[in-house]
Amino acid sequence: MRLSQVSGRNNPSRFAGNSVLLISFCLALVLIAPGLLRAEIIPPEKHLGFQPGQDFKLANWRQITGYFRLLDETSDRVKVVELGQTTLGRPLLLAIITAEKNMPELEKYRKIQERLHDPRGLSPEEKARLIKEGKAIVYISCSIHSTEIAASQMSMELAYRLASDNSPEIKNILNQVILLLVPSANPDGIDLVTDWYYRNLGTPFEASPMPWLYHYYTGHDNNRDWFMLTQKETRLMARVLYREWFPLLVYDVHQMGSNGPRLFLPPYQDPINPNLDPLLLRELYQLTGEAVISLTRTGKTGVATNTIFDGWYNTANRAAPLRHNALGVLSEAASVNLASPIFLRPSDIRVSGAGNNLQSTNLEPWPGGWWRLRDIVEYEQIVALSFLKTISEKKERYLENYCLFAQRQVNKGQNEPPYAYLIPEDQNDLPTALKLVEVIQQNGAEVHQAVKAFKVGGLEYPPGTYVVLLAQPFRAFVKDLLESKAYPLPPGRDPAQYLPYDEASWTLPLQMGVRAIEVKEKFEANLKLLPPVKLPDSRIAGRGQYFIVDSSSNHSVILANRLLKNRLPASFLDRQITAGHKTYRAGSLVIDRSRVDLARLNSLARGLGLEIEAVDSVKPARIQPLKEYRLAIYQPWTASTDEGWTRWVLEQFEFDFRVVHNAEIRAGQLERNYTHLILPSLAARTILEGRRQGEVPPEYAGGIGTEGLSALNSFVQNGGVLVAVENSADFAIQYFGLPLKNIIEPRRQSRSESEATGPSSDRVRVYSPGSILKVVVDGSRPEAYGYDREAAIFSYFSPVFELTKTEGPVTARVQNLAWYPAYNPLLSGILLNGEKLQHKSAAVACELGKGKVVLLGFDVIHRAQAHGSFKFLFNPIIYR
Repeated sequence: MRLSQVSGRNNPSRFAGNSVLLISFCLALVLIAPGLLRAEIIPPEKHLGFQPGQDFKLANWRQITGYFRLLDETSDRVKVVELGQTTLGRPLLLAIITAEKNMPELEKYRKIQERLHDPRGLSPEEKARLIKEGKAIVYISCSIHSTEIAASQMSMELAYRLASDNSPEIKNILNQVILLLVPSANPDGIDLVTDWYYRNLGTPFEASPMPWLYHYYTGHDNNRDWFMLTQKETRLMARVLYREWFPLLVYDVHQMGSNGPRLFLPPYQDPINPNLDPLLLRELYQLTGEAVISLTRTGKTGVATNTIFDGWYNTANRAAPLRHNALGVLSEAASVNLASPIFLRPSDIRVSGAGNNLQSTNLEPWPGGWWRLRDIVEYEQIVALSFLKTISEKKERYLENYCLFAQRQVNKGQNEPPYAYLIPEDQNDLPTALKLVEVIQQNGAEVHQAVKAFKVGGLEYPPGTYVVLLAQPFRAFVKDLLESKAYPLPPGRDPAQYLPYDEASWTLPLQMGVRAIEVKEKFEANLKLLPPVKLPDSRIAGRGQYFIVDSSSNHSVILANRLLKNRLPASFLDRQITAGHKTYRAGSLVIDRSRVDLARLNSLARGLGLEIEAVDSVKPARIQPLKEYRLAIYQPWTASTDEGWTRWVLEQFEFDFRVVHNAEIRAGQLERNYTHLILPSLAARTILEGRRQGEVPPEYAGGIGTEGLSALNSFVQNGGVLVAVENSADFAIQYFGLPLKNIIEPRRQSRSESEATGPSSDRVRVYSPGSILKVVVDGSRPEAYGYDREAAIFSYFSPVFELTKTEGPVTARVQNLAWYPAYNPLLSGILLNGEKLQHKSAAVACELGKGKVVLLGFDVIHRAQAHGSFKFLFNPIIYR
């Protein structure tokens, strides 16, 4: 009906009556307008043009973000927040999903959760009120490993279900829960993987591995960055987890190999880290038990628990939350070929891990057949909804226990040793010590600083000492990060067959070369809570002719690189001296005031936290000029994680370098363009042969080949420096004819690897599955400048060298840089047969022709955690 027909234009009495109707209509319109003005909430298949999980179809990041922004526009239950930019500049999204009535009060509920996460000073009455008023904060993270792509597709369906479903079950979830949903923790990888898949779909290479990392720097290790927080993505998400929202559940959704169970859920298998609260694990296992029941009730088979994935390590997004009083849950679904289905016979199905029998952990095995991306989407969505339903039905219990977990940590810190860790300011490398403090703070833990001197254990510590008290909610995180570990090999396990899921140890002060003191007795001190630590500017003291910077600090390398880039003259000491007010190690930078004035040096050293002293003389040392270098790093077409980490670390310390591939090495004449070449940790066969023909598109097949071998030999003979890191040492030993052998038997060795690296019958079996070991260092060698007599290194079945007898003339002169002591070198983790390492070399330099081959037989970078061994990589480049 048109308004003109009811306007009563010619009938005043009708006008009055109709005007009342019109006013009532307008009032009703105002009340319901938001709902009417909102567009229809459409399912993802209507937006994408296909159902998430459909065979041969993948949504890229533009499509996924487009759908979530559409939900934000059309649903009062969804709010999309852009956390920041990814490594390659894409938006990292967080979708907040809850009931309409909760949306205006998100900050109120966030503050309630923040208060419950730290119960210190919280009265029982206030706690009860907050538990009653609060909402359960749940965090679901999808597809951090981008080839495990199903979860990113599933996230759209899960969000649509919560945004559109008005069933009592969903309404209760929305009323009681605030869901923080990350559609992908690695958006860059989503696009890299989908582009690669569509490029090869329908070709013989449809299932071929991608030739580059799916995270620009870290690849698969982006899920090993959850305490170091080196990458943009992990820093952004850790802020949400540990400094803003404090979720009580963190569900990390993954995929695994194709031939195991269809889905893994906790319980985690032994060993369980003793820093984890048993009560927290009991609640976690109840929650996952409900999810297993939900899967079984819907006919989903092949669900395994208590296998493959242990409860020991700390670096993943399901593990770090367990140290922050959150239920850290991992699910791992069997993979397909991205979106291409696979067919499995029953005999194809097995379980990996610590020798577990599939039948003992999987009560209803999957019978085999076709397995599709859609199957994974359905399994993962059932689990997510089960978690949300269970928590929503017992919201107050989960909030009460979340607060209780924190209180139990505070109580332990008050009543059980250790009571604190001390980080003195008097360090060999203060900027690195401050980096350790920053890592602790970025993970939400508290650090204090001494206002006055205090005594502990009969020793006095000065004002300024950093004090990490254990009586705090995140005690488990702090203790697990800072303590030395003894990895408990489960009883009856054969070390030849059994490995930790990831690594045996990660003790950060040892890896970083930072002195941290464990306090096992109660003490009193005048402390202040430290705000977020900032690296100070460098300090320059003295009036002498020569500015001198000790080589002990990694940041001295940044200053050296800045001097070289600005073509400013600088030198270094060839031996240790005492000058001014301290002793300076060999390798310390020397800058002549007449060549670089104070103002320019201040500018170059800004933000580095260095102590620079101007002294009158540097005698009796001779100073050697810093020389420009031209650095390259070899990048194979096999997506090397170590190569990616090495690139990242080199960039942080301001090295200029180029990436070289097989073709450039095969072309030869490397010495014309480069002075240094780094081989990241790679098997000899990978370097030489790469991917097989027919496995990947032709342009990514093969390795450096015999032409590359010749080119590398020519590079070294003509003055180049080749740095072979960890497993690449086998390649250098074999193909450069070095008078050395690696005495360590590989962890696993296929026939082809045996042919490439030589027989292992004369090698010894040393069990070091990610342990931290002590080495003795010759700090007089340029490759080891800046070190004291001892250092800590990270060993994952890493090479160990000894000299061999050679027939005929020896063309390489070997210099020992670091070696294992005459006693047990274990600092943290586990080491079996460690006596076989005594006096053997961990790092050597081999002079060959006019050049040099440097073998570093350990993980010199180790996920950017091992700051204490970085100089072994930096020094051969800087000092020559």
